[in-house]
Amino acid sequence: MLNQQWLQTFVTLIEVGHFTLTAKKLFMTQPGVSQHIKKLEEQVGVSLILRQGKRFELTEAGSILYQYARDYRQAETELLARLQTDEPNIGECRFGCSGAIASLLYPHFLERQIQYPSLNVMLEAAPNQRIVSGILNNQLDVGIVTKRTDEAELSYQAIGYAELALVLPSQYQSMPLDRKRLEHIGFIDHPDGQYYLQQVLRANFGEAEATRNARGSQRHVSGIAQQIPRRGYVNQLNQILLPVAKGIGFTVLPLTTVNAFIPRESLWAVELEQKVQESLYLVHKNTRPLPSRFEAFIDLAIRLIANE
Repeated sequence: MLNQQWLQTFVTLIEVGHFTLTAKKLFMTQPGVSQHIKKLEEQVGVSLILRQGKRFELTEAGSILYQYARDYRQAETELLARLQTDEPNIGECRFGCSGAIASLLYPHFLERQIQYPSLNVMLEAAPNQRIVSGILNNQLDVGIVTKRTDEAELSYQAIGYAELALVLPSQYQSMPLDRKRLEHIGFIDHPDGQYYLQQVLRANFGEAEATRNARGSQRHVSGIAQQIPRRGYVNQLNQILLPVAKGIGFTVLPLTTVNAFIPRESLWAVELEQKVQESLYLVHKNTRPLPSRFEAFIDLAIRLIANE
């Protein structure tokens, strides 16, 4: 690393243009200035100035180093200014949420980024555990999750609910719906599929085996050993409903995702007797106060979720 004191002496000499005046400005002796320049040249391994009597000229290497020093000084000035201010429309914002919530929020987040190009929005679609881990490891700033954890360094705020929808191909809309019908149709699984399916079955089909698994899952459950066959698995949110629309199986997803699907008429979102809702929590580290640039995004997320 370059010696900053020698570098400062070099920059001052170039800007003042005279050894004696440089010494006066830096409260040094003239031999002290010459010594700093000599030591800097030894450090970089090249000549930086060519002396011509009481005057001097910069070498090519000297010009490059002087420009570097100016750029460094400007960057340092800007850094100190940024450290002392909290700009609401500048900086990086890292969010984590489920794929369904991401589909709801991201288009609106992008609109704000377009309005304020100095904002840098990063949105990761991930399950609860990975979001919490990302916040604890300082890889994410803010998350939206459906479960609270016990970590003392995390702060949770309830911000709304996400309604789950039991979704079948539209051709089944005129037929009676019961557990056997679901077993006949088969389940289109996805990363949150088993958890969502259990919630809906437990609330609306009222049987001990409501927590039964789709065939092929590694999770063990209690109750009657009957199972709902798994017709497929998709881990891309925007593709999960495609096999349902084509009549291959049914699935369970947040209603916001279902309503955004095109063509919507190819799907039947069942009107459940007992609606299933998941609480949504905003989570962030309570040991790291959020900069002001997060306020608008958080307010926007809360409004959008409330309107769903």
